[in-house]
Amino acid sequence: MRDDEIRESYFKYFNEEKLPFIQCKNCGHRFYYPRAFCPKCGSSDVEVRFSEGRGKIFAMTKIYRKDGSYVIYGIVELEEGFRMYSNIVEGNQADIAKRVEVIFKEINGKKYPLFKVI
Repeated sequence: MRDDEIRESYFKYFNEEKLPFIQCKNCGHRFYYPRAFCPKCGSSDVEVRFSEGRGKIFAMTKIYRKDGSYVIYGIVELEEGFRMYSNIVEGNQADIAKRVEVIFKEINGKKYPLFKVI
């Protein structure tokens, strides 16, 4: 698959509320960010797979706003063994190693994956 085909398939799957990731057929490495080659071994023999969407917060940053609200960005480590950067909603419960699951939010007519604490 080409980079543009992988990116298009990601948005298609987001609209179906599925969380895609890529697995290298050569070395088995799993990664989230859409690219047509494996960052570990360089192989272009990759396939799009689907995550169950559950994992834990690996790292996070809480950004406070003047109005008292805040936004949490984090790195989520999924059960399938890959990590991804995402917003974390319901931030008052967020902390390192807390369990999370994917939810999808529509923004400007497209759905995007976010995570909530479970």
